[in-house]
This record gives sequence, C-alpha cells and structure tokens, in this order.
Amino acid sequence: MPKKTIHLISLGCAKNLVDSERLLGSAVRNLKLSPVAEPDRADLIIINTCAFLQSAVEEALAAIMEAGARKKPWARLVVMGCLPARYRGEADLTAGLSEVDLWLRPDQYPDFEAQAAALLGLTVKKISAPSFDPGGLPAGARRPGTPFFRAFLKIAEGCDHHCTYCLIPHLRGPLRSYPAAQLVREAEDLARGGVKELTLVAQDLTAYGQDLGAPDPLPSLVRRLAETPGLAWLRLLYAYPERLTEALVKDLAAIPQVAPYLDLPFQHVAPDILKRMGRRRLEPLRLVKNLRRWWPGLALRTTLMVGFPGETEAHFQALAEFVSEAAFDHLGVFKFSPEPEAPAGRFPDQVPQAVKEKRRRSLLARQRRIALAGNKDRLGRAYPVLVEGPAPDSPLVMTGRAPFQAPEVDGLIYFDGRQPAPGEIIETRLIKAGPYDLVGRLTSG
Repeated sequence: MPKKTIHLISLGCAKNLVDSERLLGSAVRNLKLSPVAEPDRADLIIINTCAFLQSAVEEALAAIMEAGARKKPWARLVVMGCLPARYRGEADLTAGLSEVDLWLRPDQYPDFEAQAAALLGLTVKKISAPSFDPGGLPAGARRPGTPFFRAFLKIAEGCDHHCTYCLIPHLRGPLRSYPAAQLVREAEDLARGGVKELTLVAQDLTAYGQDLGAPDPLPSLVRRLAETPGLAWLRLLYAYPERLTEALVKDLAAIPQVAPYLDLPFQHVAPDILKRMGRRRLEPLRLVKNLRRWWPGLALRTTLMVGFPGETEAHFQALAEFVSEAAFDHLGVFKFSPEPEAPAGRFPDQVPQAVKEKRRRSLLARQRRIALAGNKDRLGRAYPVLVEGPAPDSPLVMTGRAPFQAPEVDGLIYFDGRQPAPGEIIETRLIKAGPYDLVGRLTSG
C-alpha cells in the first residue's frame, strides 16, 4: 500500500517555521507520511497560520481557500497555529470554512499525531506527554524548510510582556523556556545535517530562562550551543532593549561564535507613547551608544511603529531624530494596526491611515540614506561571508551574507568574479555599496 502524503504550508515568522519543521518531522517519523511539493498531490494538507495582524489573517484565509480548492476529494485539510487561537470558539470561522477538517490551536499541538492519524485512518503509537516541548510539538528530528547550511532555533514560547498593541500572550500564552539540554541536542542534530549558522529566536530572547530559575540563563545556553561541532555562527534575534545590561552584552560578545548583531525592537522613543504601549521607559540613544561601546563592531537592527494612537507630529519628529542619531545598520517600520482583541485597538485618538503611511515612508527614506553611508564605510574591508546561493533575479550571480546581515530580513552581498558554492564561509572584500546590498570579491582563489 503506498504511503500517505503530506504537504505543509508555513506562514508568518521564523518561530512559526520552527513549529512547522518540527511538525513535519513528527509526521514523517511517526505517521510515516511522505512530503510532496504540491497540495493537490497530498492526502494531508497542513497550513500553519499567523494571525498577529489583520493582514496576516487575510493571508491565512486566502491560503486556506486556495488549498481547499486544490485538494483531492479524499484529502484532509488541517489549519493550525495562531488563526484558530485568535478566533477560538467562534462558530462563524469554522462554519465559513467547511473545507477545513481540523483546527488546532498551539495548546492543542500534543493532539496532532492522534488527530491526524484519525483523519487518515492510520494507527500510531501514542506519544507520551514528557516527549513534548513547551510549544506542544514532539521533540526530535526536524524537516528543514531553510537551506541546508542555516536554521532557526526557537528557544522559548510565549511572552510575559503585555504590550497594549500585541496579541502574542493571547495567542501563545506566557513565557515557557525550552530546557537547555533539549536545545543543545536539537542544535547538534541540525549541525550534523550541515547547518553552519544557527539563529536563535523567541518573542523575547533576553527573557530566556527567567521561568526556569537558572542563573545567567541566556549566556549559559549560548556558551553551550557554541560548543556544537560544525556550528560556525550563532545569531541572536529579538532582544528586548530593557533587558540588555552591560554584563549580558559583554558575556555574549565574549563568545567567538556569536555574530556581532542584535535585533532589538524599540518600537518608539516618546515617553508618553511608550507608556501607552505598555513598554518600559528608557533612554534609547544612550543604550545604542552603550551597546556599541560594550560590543565593538556590533551591527544593530530595530523595528519602529508609526501611527500608534495619540502619536502627534512632535512624537513622530522625536522618532525621526532618533533614527538619524542612532544610525542603525538595519531598520523596519510598521504602521500601527488596530486589532480589536488588543487594548490599543480601542484607544481614542486613532491616527489616520494616510498619516501612518506618510510617516512610514519618511522614516524609510531617512534610513535609506543612513544605511547607504554605513555600507560605504565598510568598503575595502574583508568579512567572512556565508554563501547563500544564486541571486533571485540572476541565477548566474551568487549571493551571501556577512555577520552584519541576518537571513531573510537584511540585504545580501553579491559576488564579483569566482562564484563560490552555497554553504561555504569565505573571506570577501567589499568593493561596492548600495543602501541594502553590497558587492564583494573573494580575497583569494
């Protein structure tokens, strides 16, 4: 009898991708399903959804309807993740999407194998509760959705912050850190598969281990991961500014495998806006200067939000001045989205959409000039570069990333001359700069 087949669609962030990789590994290993590239060839279609913003909800609904239209008459469709968590118990959602055979919230992930087996008429051995990680998915080998030489490692689930614009605690629950021993085993398994760069992700990376009661939890974990044979780079994303102390930063900087790169979401700088956001007040420019002093050569990325309720032109100008003075290497700008389930969605003084867009464009134009100047300052220097693969628009040109460029969110380095193989880490001298991408030439060979 031929194996049953599975097609998985992962939407949203890198944290969702890790869940998808774990789930697919579980389905292949324990349910003996065979992955296929197209939904119309699958017996089981899984869509792992994001529902953080209304735009993500709309993307998820479109993916569900497309998969429902393409699936075979006997195939089964499972929708998991944040969409069923956001609309739990709402009959209109399930009634309007009758093509979905099973909805799974993150807290229901332990039921996945049994539920999927029942849908497909399979008999599988029951998985005991201790084998599940804090995210609810079975521990074990993942089926990577990234190139073989890099992967994401989710080190915690949920969040204890209660920002007034954010649904994560509602969708994912409170902070639950993965045990360090389990993360080390997962990293070792990924490295054996060829992974050279491991990017650590969580909703708040710097909160890791606060629920475990261990002293110095994040640096301790990173030091253990750095000992993994085969791993060359460790990268840290989503570090909350409020937790970045001098001791923590210097501990991380002292680990040679850690790329000098931090992504810290400031969101805003105006004290009264931060207060309405439910964020702690801090001196952002002073922190940026300290970070660069504590960790020489550090590249910084941040995300900022424009159009939060009550944001005046004066608030926005303070934000713009901060962008100029901080001179971030990379910067993302998002327009506030009034989600009904989040308190800020019901705040008075909502900012018109046109004003939000104007402010977003203004900050991005300012950052474009800053990024170009920063990249020009790098010209003539040599950096280790992890080769990614052919350029999207020119398959004969290879691309890569230096330590100051995170995967999937920052720019690329294009190679001039000999084209190296994907997965190599090679020394490259930068010879041409744009605001996002650069051109490099191998220093030898």
